[in-house]
Amino acid sequence: SSPDSPALLAANFPETKLIKEIDSPWEVSFESDAVQRGPSGTVVFDKLTDWSKHGNEQIRYYSGLAVYKTTFALDKKNAGKKLYLDLGRVSVMAKVKVNGKYAGGVWTAPYRIDVTSLLKTGENSIEIEVVNTWVNRIVGDLQLPPEKRIVETTKITQPDRPLQSSGLLGPVLLIENIKNEN
Repeated sequence: SSPDSPALLAANFPETKLIKEIDSPWEVSFESDAVQRGPSGTVVFDKLTDWSKHGNEQIRYYSGLAVYKTTFALDKKNAGKKLYLDLGRVSVMAKVKVNGKYAGGVWTAPYRIDVTSLLKTGENSIEIEVVNTWVNRIVGDLQLPPEKRIVETTKITQPDRPLQSSGLLGPVLLIENIKNEN
């Protein structure tokens, strides 16, 4: 069969329906050592935000790992249906835990993970570790006086270079395959 046959498209991109948008506030913890210069403590994101557009310079120029946490309620699971956590957009990579158990990692679109066996009726917790590249931290350091710079690099970028989109951008959706899994 051809690469764009309906059977192959259905197998690779099954039709889904939205069960729930996970839009509750996210508690976000950034690594905050001397090099990464992330904010200390937990920052609450009422909505998912691109780090490179954030008002806080410690987040805007941050490069490294951040952990997002939230909870949501699930009314019921439909037998025979696969449930996926669709992260929307992620920049750059993410690892996901649901109810304390590792669900998997994603680094390309679609940023989607099968969470069928990890979800339960009632309250569920999600933890998403996101990492970005070093570009934003380097750009941020190049804007500082030389004596305050921590990151040393050869000339791979300029201080006026646009920042790279970073973080969990969402929307984070719980979706269900419409057809039964065989």
